[in-house]
Amino acid sequence: MMKYATGMTGALAAMTLAGCVAVDVTDSTPDAPAAMTAAEARAIVEARNGDFEKLFAADDAAGLATQMYTAGGRLVPPDAPDMVGPEAIAAYWTGALGVIETVDLATVEAVPAGAGHIAERTHVTLYGADGSVMGAGKAVILWTQEDGTWKMQWDSWNNGPVE
Repeated sequence: MMKYATGMTGALAAMTLAGCVAVDVTDSTPDAPAAMTAAEARAIVEARNGDFEKLFAADDAAGLATQMYTAGGRLVPPDAPDMVGPEAIAAYWTGALGVIETVDLATVEAVPAGAGHIAERTHVTLYGADGSVMGAGKAVILWTQEDGTWKMQWDSWNNGPVE
């Protein structure tokens, strides 16, 4: 059985095995921007989740697709094919908007995931027109900064109980 090293350790090991020269990967440039904190990441995704909720409540499928997802964004719904790009994402949300009245997104965790990316775990609650809970689940989202705006690159969720 082979074992593989991952992350920085794996990369350095691979360079050593390949005969490459190891290079210091730390950025000592005095003008380098400070890394984003988890609190900053959380504030960003909570604000964007609020935008999603507003667009959803307004039945704006096109707005959801173009304002909330990157140009190559991927919606990964449970028990359905992936929806990739604005047209497919708008079509998916058009169908959902006909059934679900509002959605509540509650961020559980948000962490910086490299320059221009944030990973988020969130709980999702779906409500019908009469205000009753229609369903709930958990989502994992990769946010990417596109043209200065934080948008979803990958949006995947399941149906079922939350923690």
